[in-house]
Amino acid sequence: MWSISKYLLLAAVVVCLSVCFRLYSQLSSLNITTLIHHQFKASAPPPTISFYKLSLQWPPAACHGMYTCKPPIPSDFTIHGIWPQDSNDEPIPPYNKNNPCTLKTPTPPTDLPIKLRPIEVYLTSIWPNLVDGLNLTANYQFWEYEWKKHGTCSDYPDDPLTYFKSALKLRFGIKTIVRFGRRTSWTVKQVADEVFHVLKAYPQIACNLNPSRTQKQLWEIRLCYDRPNPGQPPHTLINCTNILRVSKGKIIGPCKSLSNTIFFP
Repeated sequence: MWSISKYLLLAAVVVCLSVCFRLYSQLSSLNITTLIHHQFKASAPPPTISFYKLSLQWPPAACHGMYTCKPPIPSDFTIHGIWPQDSNDEPIPPYNKNNPCTLKTPTPPTDLPIKLRPIEVYLTSIWPNLVDGLNLTANYQFWEYEWKKHGTCSDYPDDPLTYFKSALKLRFGIKTIVRFGRRTSWTVKQVADEVFHVLKAYPQIACNLNPSRTQKQLWEIRLCYDRPNPGQPPHTLINCTNILRVSKGKIIGPCKSLSNTIFFP
């Protein structure tokens, strides 16, 4: 009886070891496969810059529906940012040291107060933080955010002065964007056609809602520029791929159609 019990116990141990070995092998294989998968994903090249988008915001709309702004509120289009975009009109992601977009080391945002000092006055004038445009600290917080999100993977990752100057030069070069008066209403298509008539290129139109969320407003006009040759700033205006804001192939924001009516406050 004892001998039979020993054989049964031994058989049970062998079966258990066999099962455990197979399970371990499967888990090891899974971990290796998962590791290879993650390494493959991490090593995928970052998107390539196709063009730049100069985003110009209309302060009366931005401050009447999005931000609580301290006066004075500018009465002309100010810069929101200049954004490198890929061929699908998606923004180039910020710099990631684990999957770098450039071989250069981007300038840290904390260095901007030194790097941008030569153009600080111009930035304050036409690229202000609308929430508190006369507050230099608030302005630098805005510029540092834009640099970290859009500048570090631009064509000028280690040259913020050139990056910000490129946007200033483009904005200073535009005397008129639209010719219709304030407190008027237009369709998105009419606004886009007006910009095309003035600048000879179709823009992207971004809308927001007024505080009561009852009216669509013209928030931003975004202009697209071909990617320049190395060492040059963006300068060639081109038609934007999408007149309405699109992300991942879907229209985003309050304006869903070119026929939507928007107010120009």
